[in-house]
Amino acid sequence: MSKPMYRKDNRKSDRLEFPLNIDTDNKESTRDSIEVLTSELTKKELALVERTIRSMGMEEELKRLRPLSGLYRVIKALTTERRLESLLDVITKETQSILNCDRCSVFILDKQKAELWTQLAQGLDKQKQIRVALSAASVVSQCARTAKQINIADAYKNKHFDPAFDRLTGYRTESILCVPMLNRHADVIGVFQVLNKSTGSFTESDEEWLLALTTVAAGLIEQAQAYLEIEHFVDRTLETLAQTIDKRDPLTAGHSIRVTNYSLLLGKSLKIPEVDLPVLRYAAMMHDYGKIGVPEAILWKNGRLTSTEFACVQQHARYTYDLLSNLPFKGKLASVPFIASCHHEKIDGSGYYRNLKGNEIPYLARIIAVADVFDALTSERHYRNRMPLEKVAEIMLSGKGNHFEPEYVDFFFNLPSSQVVTVMESERGQSTTAGIKQFEMTSLKRLIELVLGAKPKRKEEGLLKAFEAIYNAGLPPNYKPLD
Repeated sequence: MSKPMYRKDNRKSDRLEFPLNIDTDNKESTRDSIEVLTSELTKKELALVERTIRSMGMEEELKRLRPLSGLYRVIKALTTERRLESLLDVITKETQSILNCDRCSVFILDKQKAELWTQLAQGLDKQKQIRVALSAASVVSQCARTAKQINIADAYKNKHFDPAFDRLTGYRTESILCVPMLNRHADVIGVFQVLNKSTGSFTESDEEWLLALTTVAAGLIEQAQAYLEIEHFVDRTLETLAQTIDKRDPLTAGHSIRVTNYSLLLGKSLKIPEVDLPVLRYAAMMHDYGKIGVPEAILWKNGRLTSTEFACVQQHARYTYDLLSNLPFKGKLASVPFIASCHHEKIDGSGYYRNLKGNEIPYLARIIAVADVFDALTSERHYRNRMPLEKVAEIMLSGKGNHFEPEYVDFFFNLPSSQVVTVMESERGQSTTAGIKQFEMTSLKRLIELVLGAKPKRKEEGLLKAFEAIYNAGLPPNYKPLD
């Protein structure tokens, strides 16, 4: 009888670990030992197979649940995305993932123009929006007209497919699935179009998923469109109120709109958070609303103001806060009255009307301050004429660190001069479109250097003359820049 042999292995392993009591002199004992070994091997193999099956099952389950998770993310967009463009971006990306296709576009019906448009066409770098006539002989138009889904396995064999866009972009459309998007009244409001399923043609299951997505998306898109309409109404209402104040005096007409546009240019250059842009827009637009409480005799005075008169003008910032506080600004917009009323505060604390200092002044108000002074200096006033650009630059630069946030002045002067000049001349009754392109590669800072006598570089020849023609257009022959 031989001694029992044991395999010693303290490492974790899939190998079998049990005593092998094999007696080579006893055939029956050997047979029993082999049967035990076979049994243990079978158990181990079965365990491995079970683990593999479970793993495969989980993978299949993940594949099955992936579309559900995508649908959940689209539904979640209901609470996170209100802007139509952002919402469409979420929907198209999730649809592309769910259906495992190459491209997805959501076409929205523009009833007034009888067109279908898509804001985000994936794979297109230069063209961000596509418009297709509702009457066109295209697949997406046919889907919208008939309110029926269309599943095409081979686009080039379908009579309704127009290959013109493929030729234009170099893309090759193969399979197409279009599903109409209906509102709660069963009216077509758009079309979902997906292209080129990675595994061949689109299936009935794909049709069901896309139909479910369009049902969810229709409500979200209608809500986003309603929000956009409300936002547009509020925007136009506030713009009208601002213009009403400006137009009390012909010389200040357009001031609030120009300050708003300058502020937005500077804010975007500074890369402020997207959610702060509406706040900046409304605060800049309404910054002078309090001037409704300043007598016209003072606003229109043709000459320098007395200290008493200037103190009266200073009250407009307080009036702005009081009046705007009566408007129902909610959420993030609740800060609009305070920010708008701080546009005359200065970094060193010498501003009005609260005498705030440094970071006590909201950063959006510091942006508006730069825009407000720049527009005032480049515009005609009752007490002075429009300043030459070099004088404007001198005043703005001397205000860095005491009146203005230094960084904001630097960023403003680094704006493309084409953008600044376009805003500058926007309310003067002349079009700058024809000559503005030559300013696109030149910053405002460089334009000022040219005004101050810097030697023009290549492609800068004639730039100074072109600017002076725009800046001085319409001025009388005896015009003097300063009193």
